[in-house]
Amino acid sequence: MFRTSLSRTATRAVRTLSTSATKSSSIPLRICGRGTGTQQTITIKDKPYSIQTDTYPVLGGADSAPSPVAYSLASLTSCNQVTGAKVAEDHGIKLGQWNVRLDAVLPTDVLIKGKCEGNPNWESVKLFIRVQTNILESVKGDNLEADARFRHFVREVERRCPITQLFKRSGVQYEKKISLRYVAKMLSHTLDLRT
Repeated sequence: MFRTSLSRTATRAVRTLSTSATKSSSIPLRICGRGTGTQQTITIKDKPYSIQTDTYPVLGGADSAPSPVAYSLASLTSCNQVTGAKVAEDHGIKLGQWNVRLDAVLPTDVLIKGKCEGNPNWESVKLFIRVQTNILESVKGDNLEADARFRHFVREVERRCPITQLFKRSGVQYEKKISLRYVAKMLSHTLDLRT
């Protein structure tokens, strides 16, 4: 619903991004960085914390802090967990501990050697997630229903995670494998969901 007037002012209606109510349809961020050489301190407006970056010696760094490429992968792992928590909340699923591992290959021909041909983006990213959940208990032990609910949960996390979408839409060879441990009976169950 939009209202406009001759003075070009508009009142925008709140757009719901999920099944839970939100006050805003966007999260504004301002990131500032200051540094020399390969080291930088990054701050986020109105936040009390900062992060440090450096890079690998092969790129002239001292390896004194995580590199920007390591942070990009860390953002993928943590954003999946944050998004998963929100999706679980929206769908009445209880989650326990997350264990995440990520393997990636970054080609260096363009980045380090300066070649004109090629792509400096990640060549491949493989994300492995193990998460505890109450899904089996919530469907009274019905394994087929539990599988269906978990597959839906995984699809929703992937659809709603902005960093996952950033990686997938960039053309990187992206693969995700999620397994779960049912909290109620602590059964191991693996779903191979290669995307």
